[in-house]
Amino acid sequence: MNKSKEKILASAKELFHEYGFQQTSVDEILKKSGVTKSNFYYHFKSKEELGLIILQRFITLYESDVLTKTLGNKSLSPSARLLEFYNSVKTFHRDLENPRGCPFGNLAIEMSGSNENFRERLSAFFNSWEKSIEECIYEGMSAGDFRSDLPPGVIAQLILSHLEGAIMMVKTHRSIEPLSSGSETILRLLKAA
Repeated sequence: MNKSKEKILASAKELFHEYGFQQTSVDEILKKSGVTKSNFYYHFKSKEELGLIILQRFITLYESDVLTKTLGNKSLSPSARLLEFYNSVKTFHRDLENPRGCPFGNLAIEMSGSNENFRERLSAFFNSWEKSIEECIYEGMSAGDFRSDLPPGVIAQLILSHLEGAIMMVKTHRSIEPLSSGSETILRLLKAA
């Protein structure tokens, strides 16, 4: 791929995650990437197009590096997969020098009320992510790992909602504790008696 295009994508990805899509100007992206404005518009019609490409890259990377390797890892029991998923999320946020929140949650809060293209793409991704959790929960209930008196879809929604809220608190408090204690509690509540 074109070197200047990659510089723009890498710089914008970092800036969008740190400061948000709307707070980041094209000029800031150009300054960070060292690319000219004409080069930017040669590769991207608009900042929105760039943002949607970066969102898709975040999604593709998250699906392959997190969801498939944890919740989709059929060599582990469902409870071990869910634990591995939580550990992966905790490690990512603990290792950030400056807690930035979830790129998907940040964009959902920032863009869902003002840009239908971002809202639709984020909604589809959250639905897919929730489905991955639901499948793991269902398998865990069938295997006797998890209690079976609650609907798997509702549990999946609870887990994803807790995760996004906890990550927001990690960003706010600059502490991994809300994510750690919350995930440990959910795992205990799910455990079959």
